[in-house]
Amino acid sequence: MKNWLKILKFTLKQALRGPKFITSTAIIGIVILLAAGVSNIFISGAFDNDSKTSDLENVYIVNETDLTIDTDSFVQDHQKDYPLLHISNISGVSAQEAAQNPDVISTYSESTVILELSEDKDGFNLNAYLPSTSTVSSSEAEDFAYDFSDSVKSAKIKSIGVSEDKLSMATGDLNVTYAKAEETSEETSEGTDYPVLSYIAHMLVMMALYFLVIFYGQSIGQIVSMEKTSKLMEYILTLTGPSGIIFGKVTAIFCEAVIQIVIWIACGLGGVIISNSIIESLIGQKSTDIIALFMEMLPKEGLSHSFGVLMILAVIALLAAFLFYCFVSALFASFASTAEELSQTNSMSVLAMLAGFIASMYIPLYTDNSPIGMLIVRIIPFTSAFSLPGDIICARISLIEFIIYISLLIFFTVMLAILTGKVYKNRLFKKGTRKIFAEIGSAITGKTRSTEEVSDPLEKELSDTQKALPIERYENHDRAKKTYTIVGFALLALILGANVLGGLIGNVLANIVSAKANMNLQDLYSDTTFLVVNNIIAMYLVACPLCALVMKLSNDSVLVKKGSISKNQYFRAICIIFPVAYSLSYFSAFLASLLSGGESENTVINALITGDNVLSMIMVAVLAPIFEELVFRKLIIDRTRRYGEAIAILYSSLAFGIFHCNLYQLFYAFAIGILLGYVYVRTGNVILTIIMHMIMNSSSAILYPLAPAVYEYFEYAMIILGIASIIYTFIKRDVKIEHTQNEVASKELSAIAFLNSGTIIFTLVCTMILIYTLLAPALLG
Repeated sequence: MKNWLKILKFTLKQALRGPKFITSTAIIGIVILLAAGVSNIFISGAFDNDSKTSDLENVYIVNETDLTIDTDSFVQDHQKDYPLLHISNISGVSAQEAAQNPDVISTYSESTVILELSEDKDGFNLNAYLPSTSTVSSSEAEDFAYDFSDSVKSAKIKSIGVSEDKLSMATGDLNVTYAKAEETSEETSEGTDYPVLSYIAHMLVMMALYFLVIFYGQSIGQIVSMEKTSKLMEYILTLTGPSGIIFGKVTAIFCEAVIQIVIWIACGLGGVIISNSIIESLIGQKSTDIIALFMEMLPKEGLSHSFGVLMILAVIALLAAFLFYCFVSALFASFASTAEELSQTNSMSVLAMLAGFIASMYIPLYTDNSPIGMLIVRIIPFTSAFSLPGDIICARISLIEFIIYISLLIFFTVMLAILTGKVYKNRLFKKGTRKIFAEIGSAITGKTRSTEEVSDPLEKELSDTQKALPIERYENHDRAKKTYTIVGFALLALILGANVLGGLIGNVLANIVSAKANMNLQDLYSDTTFLVVNNIIAMYLVACPLCALVMKLSNDSVLVKKGSISKNQYFRAICIIFPVAYSLSYFSAFLASLLSGGESENTVINALITGDNVLSMIMVAVLAPIFEELVFRKLIIDRTRRYGEAIAILYSSLAFGIFHCNLYQLFYAFAIGILLGYVYVRTGNVILTIIMHMIMNSSSAILYPLAPAVYEYFEYAMIILGIASIIYTFIKRDVKIEHTQNEVASKELSAIAFLNSGTIIFTLVCTMILIYTLLAPALLG
C-alpha cells in the first residue's frame, strides 16, 4: 500500500475545501449549539417557577405546639431555593396579629411571611399569613409553607422517639426478587445494574453510528465507485495499488468525519456553557447541566469513576466502530459504477449495520447475559462495534478487556480493508452488482469458481456453451435479481422499522405517557388504546415510509398494467376469502397450541379485534387494509410482475403471510394474499383489493364485537357462498395467468425471487420473531 498517504492527503484536501464540508459543518454546528443550549436550559428547569430562586428574606414562626423544629437545617438544605432566607421564632402574639401589625416585629422587612403552627383534635395545622405591606405573592407563600411542612413532619417523628430511617423502613414497600439456586451473587447482578443506562447507551451508539454511516457512506461510495474509469484513476494507479487507493480514500473520509465531529462536539459544549450563563441570570445560581446529569447516571465502579477517561475510551470505541463500517460501505461500493447501483450497495451496508445492532441487542437478551453470549457479541466485529462503547459507559468490562476487544475490532478493520482492496481490484473496470457475496467469498478464499461450482443456471449455460446469451435475456435475468433483492431488503426495512425503530419510539412514548399520567408501565402496555397508537406510529408512520424509500431503488422495474375482471369474478373472490380464512385460522390455532404445549395465546391480536375500542376498529378495518395493500400488492407486484405474474403473486402473498410474524395469521394471510394478488394483477386497481381487505377485517373487528349474533349468521352465509364460489370457479376455470414481454423462466425466477440475500434475511428475522411469540409464554411462564 505504498503512497496511500498521498491519496489520503489529496482526498482529504479536496473534501475540506469543498462547499459541502463547509456548509454542512456550519449548519449542523449551529443546530447542535442551539439544541444543546435549549436542552440544557429546559433540563435545568429555568423556565419552571419552582426552579427560580425566591427573594423571600424573613420568615417568622408562631409555634403553639410542643414540637421542636430544626429551622437551621431547613435553611441549609434550601439555600439553593431561598438564598436570602432567615427564620425566627416569635412569641406572645398570634400570627394574625403580627401580620396586621408588623410593628411588633423588630426586624420586619417587606419580604416577609408569618407561619402559625397549631394543634387541634384533628392533628397539626400550618397556616401562612402575609402582612399587608409584604411583597411576597400568595403562591410563593404557599410554596414555602409546603416545603416547610417536611420539617414539621420530621419534628413529629422525633417527638415520638423513632428515627426517621427506621420509620421509613417500617412503612416502606417490600421488594420481592428471586434468583436461581446455582447462581452466584455476581452472576445474578450482572445485567441488572443500571439497565436503563445500558439500554440508552446502546441506543445512543446505534443512532450515532447510523447517522455517521448515512452521512458519510454516500461520500465513501462516490469516491470509491465513481472514479473507476476516469483519467484520474489511471494517474492514481501509477502511485499505488487498489488496496492503497481504498485505504487512503476511506481513511480520508474518516478523518473528515473526525474533524467535523470535533467541531460539533465543541459547538455542543459551547451551547452548554452559554446556556449555563443564561440559566444563572434566570434563576440566580448555577444549575445541574446535561453533563452533570449524565455523570449522575454513571455507575460508581469500574472505569466510569473518571468522566474524562470514560469519554476518551468511549470516543475511541465509537471511532473504531465507525471506521469498521466505513470499510463495510467501501466494500459494497466497490461493486457499483452507476448511481442506481451505488444506492443499492449503500442500502446493503446500512442493513448490514442494522443486523449487527440487532444481534448485539438480542444475543445477550436470549443468553441471559451469559459469559459465552457476551464473548460472542464482543468478538464479532459487526456486533462489537455497538457493544464496546456501551460496555465502557456501563462499566461492564475492565480496561484490560477493553484493550483486547478494541484490538480485535481494529484487526478485523485492517483485514476488511485488505479484502476491500482485493474486491476493488477485481471490480475496477467491471460494471454491475451481480454475485456480490459470491465474489466477496472468492476474495476471502482466494479461489475462483469452476464450471461445476456455478449454481446460477444462466451463468452455467454461458460456461457450457461458451457463447453469450441474447443480451435481452441476460438483462432481464440481471434486472429481476436486482429487483427482487431490493424488494427483499425493503421488506426487511419494513419489519425492522416496525419492531426496532417503532419499538424505540414506543418505549419513549410509553415513558412520557406514564410520567404524565402517573401510570405504571405494565398497565400502559396492556392498554388497548396505547397499543393501537404505538402500532400506528411504528407501522404506518415509520416502517411503511421506510419500506417505500428502499423500494424506490427499483423504479426502473415498475410496471403498472390496467385491466379488468367481471363483477361475477370479483364477487366470487370476496366470498372465497371467508371459508379459506376460517379454515386456515382454525388450523393455525391448532398447530400453535400443539407446538407450544397449549401455552401460546394470540393476546395482542385478540385485544385489537375483539374489543370495543373505536381506535382499534379504525386501525384494523381501515388503516391496515390501505397500507398493507399499498405495500404487498402495489409496491411489490408493480416491481416484479414484468418478470412473471405467477411468481410475483406467490412472492407477495408469501411475504404478506411471513410479515405478520405469528403462526395464527401465517397460513390464512398467505392464502388470502394469493386471492388479493390475483385480483390486483388482473385489474391493476389497488382500490379493489383494499375494499376486499376492508370487508374481511371489518367483519372481525367491527361486526363481531358490536353484533355477535349478526356476525354468526354472516359467517355461515359467507362460508356457504365461498364454498359455492370455489366449486364454480373450479368448474368454469376462468383463472388465467398471462405471459409478459420480459418474463424469466419460472425455475430461474423462483431461485431469484426466494433465494436472494434480502428475502432470506427478511424471512429469518420474521421467523425469529414468530418463534419468540409462539414460545415466549411457555418460556416465561
